[in-house]
Amino acid sequence: MHNTLWRFIDDDATFVAENPDKISRLYFPLANESGIMSSITPNLHGNIKTGQHSFLTVPVSTLDLDNTMYNRNFWLYVEGRPAWSVAFGESDETLVEAGFLWHKVIKINKALGIKVEVLNFVPAKDEPVELMSVEVSNISKKKLKITPTLAIPIYARSADNLRDHRHVTSLLNRIKSSKSGVIVTPTMSFDERGHKINRLSYFVLAGDANSGFPEGVFPTLAEFTGEGGSLEKPEAVLKNKTPGKKSGIESQGKEAMAAIRFKMLSIAPGKSIRYVAVMGITESSPEKI
Repeated sequence: MHNTLWRFIDDDATFVAENPDKISRLYFPLANESGIMSSITPNLHGNIKTGQHSFLTVPVSTLDLDNTMYNRNFWLYVEGRPAWSVAFGESDETLVEAGFLWHKVIKINKALGIKVEVLNFVPAKDEPVELMSVEVSNISKKKLKITPTLAIPIYARSADNLRDHRHVTSLLNRIKSSKSGVIVTPTMSFDERGHKINRLSYFVLAGDANSGFPEGVFPTLAEFTGEGGSLEKPEAVLKNKTPGKKSGIESQGKEAMAAIRFKMLSIAPGKSIRYVAVMGITESSPEKI
């Protein structure tokens, strides 16, 4: 039978797939020797972990990939237009290009005049991180004013806590807003095995190619979604709210969120801007991240 899902484009097993977001339960693995293990879909779902008891993002199964709002995401608030999500929003075209340890999603929204390329990969070196590059291009004939927001919920605990002590373990979260993003260091790990001092920090840091540091962050889920909102309809994006948390401020006892707001900027026709994020798990102290 002739394969219609993907086609190889070189001798290094690089392949492309057109409109793979229409296929349920489809995902791509990313991993390296440091222990980082990720999964990613054409709509940026999946999770990031180093083991059963150390998930950076919410644990998911293949059934969850099409039914959960907990995922990597990148929002664009375009002046005069509705906000658009790379993960949740409608697109005219979706293309996946992937190879060994890397995965790129290309989405085109003709109504907004925007093309977005999201590249996720893990480094071959011994670093427990996943890297994410987002390139936003203006494919329209007029200048666009955009306000971008990277949005990644931080779970920061064991998969067991999905069903055991989900709320109690969120009370253990110590969430630090840094100049580049959000770092979460729970005080303890807490499950049916007992109580243990936690040694891990979970982080999402980001910057842009022009000014470097972001404008600010929404470090908790509640601050990002707002009252009555959700990850699919976050108040912080839909109302284009100004982030309130600056570097060094800590939040405690909440569900963590790396909603990283970048400065509003104008993109001329045919021009692009790139943003880069680092997502990882480390035993280093928060001060050294």
